[in-house]
Amino acid sequence: MRDFDMMSDERIEPRDKETMSLSACLNRIMIKVEQDTYIDSTVEELKADFDYVQQKMGLCPEEAAILSCVLENTHGFHSCDDEDIAKFMGCTNIEFIGFRQYLDSLAHKRVVRVNKGRGSFSYVILKEASQAIVEDKEFSEKNFAGLNTEEIFSQMRKAFRAFRDDEITLDMLIQDLNMLVDVNPQNDFCQKVLDCGIRKFSDTEQRIFYYLCHRYVSFGDKWMEFCRLSDFISEEEDSQKFFRRFQAEKMQAQKAGLICFGGEEGLMDKGAGGLSEKIRETFFTEVDLFSEERTEGHRDLMSHENIVAKELFYNAPEQEQVERLENLLEDEHFKGIQARLEEMGMRKGFNVILYGGPGTGKTETTMQLAKKTGRDIFYIDMSKLKSKWVGDSEKNVKGVFNIYRNLCKSKDLKPILFFNEADAIFGKRMENVESSAAQMLNSLQNIILQEMENLEGIMICTTNLHGNLDPAFERRFLYKIELEKPGEEVRGKIWKAMMKGLDDEEYTTLARRYPFSGGQIENVVRKSTVDYILSGNKPTLDEICKFCDEENFKSKVRKVGF
Repeated sequence: MRDFDMMSDERIEPRDKETMSLSACLNRIMIKVEQDTYIDSTVEELKADFDYVQQKMGLCPEEAAILSCVLENTHGFHSCDDEDIAKFMGCTNIEFIGFRQYLDSLAHKRVVRVNKGRGSFSYVILKEASQAIVEDKEFSEKNFAGLNTEEIFSQMRKAFRAFRDDEITLDMLIQDLNMLVDVNPQNDFCQKVLDCGIRKFSDTEQRIFYYLCHRYVSFGDKWMEFCRLSDFISEEEDSQKFFRRFQAEKMQAQKAGLICFGGEEGLMDKGAGGLSEKIRETFFTEVDLFSEERTEGHRDLMSHENIVAKELFYNAPEQEQVERLENLLEDEHFKGIQARLEEMGMRKGFNVILYGGPGTGKTETTMQLAKKTGRDIFYIDMSKLKSKWVGDSEKNVKGVFNIYRNLCKSKDLKPILFFNEADAIFGKRMENVESSAAQMLNSLQNIILQEMENLEGIMICTTNLHGNLDPAFERRFLYKIELEKPGEEVRGKIWKAMMKGLDDEEYTTLARRYPFSGGQIENVVRKSTVDYILSGNKPTLDEICKFCDEENFKSKVRKVGF
């Protein structure tokens, strides 16, 4: 095996458009290499093919041969690994080490993606390269010169995402990040990075510095726990030794005043690091920094105008409670009530919980209250609040209430802060906890309890498992509305509103025979509608009853023994 010089840049006159294309050339290369292994005569015999691939994609013969292997051995969800390539190239695993530089080059050129597994690598061709081959178009590395600061950080986010997804290695990551800086010397941020001397530091310190810049600009994080920063320490380094150097302030970036310890409210945290105040104030003057105060167009804010109006039916006690709550949320009443409560020294916020079994209309009640009172909904996905990283969950919860406060300030009508399936976090607090997960949950609950005390807006929570709520949460809910399964009379109204075309007696029959929740009735109506669309025949009462029977899970008696 030997290295080959890049082929001549002279334009190649295609001998035949049918046979001189990227796919045809790579196919011939693949067949020849698979038959005869990768030897000098292969390149000489298929010189025109290798020249064409070099002209169109800028690949040397080794890269072209490896690319043909990846193309041949990847299909569906199957990727090509080191063993596939070594076998294809006709070389031993030791000889294959010499080819790894070409795989790295293909990854840098964004031709293939590298996936890291346990002690091995696998490869797939990337979409843009694949498309160039299919369409026989020129493919070249993207030009990242001339970017503004917003565009530079957009590319940095992609680079860190590629590293997180194991598409590039640590070495590739720092090369990509430094490349962005090197090709954009006209940019203020890049010029300041070059002037601060960071390029004289170790690759690990450079990676950490760039990551802290990315997190500050993209997410507003002033500091990060060391367990997050340790992801950027290479395998050759001792992470504990590096951490001790960090705590002793012996990192070059610390001595240069670029990185400092983390912490909040004047308390230093030597287990976390962040950009120094000087860097935060001077390096990002040309980029729009992340801010929790930016609420317009927030992805979790649902406009009341986009909620479809629906008529809901309740049992008599629930109807009275929901109407009372709706009356409160009307703005002409809400502002006056809040002002009066403040005069009397009472809390101004309103915490509401809707509880009951599945399908009883808890979520839809919240939506319709928002629709009728003209209030937007700030919808919180409970699953996204919890994080595996220490401190992140607490930060997420605080962020939710910070954003909501700013929403209340920026909008004429205070929106509704909506926690759906709240029992995921609002459960009973644990005592004498030792596990980090339990400690984190208790910490989240304490934050939410304090925020509920200080709330000046409207928070509505829903739960199927109200018995699991901690008493401290129960006390803070001013309105507790239980939504039970509808009674027979109400079920008849729901059937009549959802299912058209039956007579009153048939609606009564369905309501009496099936003690369904509103959600279950909706399921049956949807199934009947689908059947009508497919068959073209309106469902009869017997057919609807059949769908009703299918709606309930059949209980099965398990026999003892074999």
